[in-house]
Amino acid sequence: SAAAAGGGSETIYENVMRIIESQKESSNNNHAAGPTKDSAAAASDANDDDEGRRPPLSPKLSNKPRPEIPPFFRKQQPTATTQDNPQNPPPAPPKRRLHSSFSDDQTWDGIYMANREGGSSDSKDDKNHEFDRDSIATDGSLGTATGGGTTALAKKPCIALQAKELFQELGVTASQHRLMMEQEGRQSPQYANVPTILSQYLRSSLDVYHSSEEDCRYVPMESFERITKELCNLPTFFHKPLYERILRLWENHLQAQNGKLPSLPVITHGIFHHFWEMEMAPYDMNERFFRLLKQPDKEYITRDDFFPYIKELLSDHPGLEFLSNHAEFQDKYAVTVITRIFYSVNLCHSGRITSRQIRKSNLLSVFQQVDEEEDINKVTKYFSYEHFYVLYCRFWELDHDRDYKITREDLLKYGEHSLSHMIVDRIFDAAPRPFEGNDAASLDENGNVVRKSTRDYLTYEDFIFFMLSEEDKANEFSVRYWFTCVDVDGDDKLNNMEMRSFYAVQLHRMQCMGHEVVPFEDMLCQMMDMIKPANTECLVMEDFLQPHCSQVSGALYDALFNVNKYVMFEQRDPFLERQKREDEFDTDWDRFACIDYNRLAMEEEQREEEALEVDWVTMDEEEEDGDDYNAMGLSGSSEAPF
Repeated sequence: SAAAAGGGSETIYENVMRIIESQKESSNNNHAAGPTKDSAAAASDANDDDEGRRPPLSPKLSNKPRPEIPPFFRKQQPTATTQDNPQNPPPAPPKRRLHSSFSDDQTWDGIYMANREGGSSDSKDDKNHEFDRDSIATDGSLGTATGGGTTALAKKPCIALQAKELFQELGVTASQHRLMMEQEGRQSPQYANVPTILSQYLRSSLDVYHSSEEDCRYVPMESFERITKELCNLPTFFHKPLYERILRLWENHLQAQNGKLPSLPVITHGIFHHFWEMEMAPYDMNERFFRLLKQPDKEYITRDDFFPYIKELLSDHPGLEFLSNHAEFQDKYAVTVITRIFYSVNLCHSGRITSRQIRKSNLLSVFQQVDEEEDINKVTKYFSYEHFYVLYCRFWELDHDRDYKITREDLLKYGEHSLSHMIVDRIFDAAPRPFEGNDAASLDENGNVVRKSTRDYLTYEDFIFFMLSEEDKANEFSVRYWFTCVDVDGDDKLNNMEMRSFYAVQLHRMQCMGHEVVPFEDMLCQMMDMIKPANTECLVMEDFLQPHCSQVSGALYDALFNVNKYVMFEQRDPFLERQKREDEFDTDWDRFACIDYNRLAMEEEQREEEALEVDWVTMDEEEEDGDDYNAMGLSGSSEAPF
């Protein structure tokens, strides 16, 4: 019975307490009597065996009060009144806290806002579990407290009211649609059937999102920018892909209802209501961004998923307007931006960006920044046109046959032949590739997919990975990139034999170039002092990723395979190094791209001036020939050059 079980547990508890008290009394008596011979011998044996054992626990303070032992947990026995009785269901669990990065309620009808303001009939205990959104800032951090409470934020209306106001301001009714069709003379059956389809939605009992005329008011794609920015908190140039995604999800929703209702080519208030409840309200901004970019049937983002958004950026951003007549360079710019995104976000170089990687990156904030910044070059993360110009021009300089492939002989010319033959071979054989295996596929005789070997050359995307890693060896991906190249045996360790083999090529090159030769032992000792590895016998990846190694880990890589940068490191000026640390650039890549872009710009201006001088010389020669021709009376009046 329950009473017997309770009495048995109390008896066990009293017995345990009696044993504990007796052991404490015996230990106190032993300490008062002093150590015996046996205890002294045991202590000496313990001292001899200290190595390889756990350290002793911290001694307890004798004057500290004895903590109270909590009572045993007594499981409540089910009774006849509560067991399997539908009339007396168990109490409902407390409401789960709604973790969000928003400061206002993101549910469609504002149910959390209504509960907080007392508009719900829930009890006081239920309100205690509600999420206090006023204390959360837009970046997810807690608000600062003022006095006894938190900083009050301006409360917005619920999403339903905000959407209703925007749809009333920007939307079109069925009668207005008919008038527009008559005035503009549209004959497209896709838009001509909109009023008919809306009337079917109103009469159907299956559609719960179109119950009134207001729900049937629609917003065309060209007017959807404000909804994208103000309601969805997404960049403005996302409006077209977002519009298409909402219509696609609505079509899937209709198909799930046996497809009895036709789909619409426009977004109504009811369709947006469905989209918000399915794709927006349950998620935070990072998850919304991830779910919008990926395909609905996938759990990751591929590079093709970015192209619609970069295409809209190219047509919408004022800083890229000059590329409107250069379709080829628009494509190359889009490829460059997407590859740089995968370089920084997809650190495992799998070609698939997951939701976890989106959360750990700054991708969403950079998209917001490029939407608000008119100067595209100020967004140095991913989108800078100057950075694209540097990457593409460097690739173009090496690709002499213009086949968009870099061979080993081409890559040896990079940086004025600064790289050794050994590291170039390792780049082609072992360096990570951004989209390796995604495109190079064919079918054999049996119809099986066979991957082609693309290690004989570097594509433009592969070259971007290489150049970003070469010019900025302080970031995590660059460290992993070069570690994989130098780790010849693939044991995830850099031993002395591997580093000595790379450095032997450097020694020979320094001797041929007339530089002072630094022995391998001296170089390695210097690098070990800077890196401070956990094990001096070998170097592992974690040694390079230590906080103090962010600026010095690249020095070892330069010493092993880049002779020009290693000589510059040995002959560095401390004053210039201090200036470099205090300049405006956040990374080594930003600094290099700025310098190299100015160099390329000066070369381009010089070529234009030389071409202009050649044109003037040619024009002067033609004028002299024309004067002689006119003197002979064989020509009429000559025209001015302008």
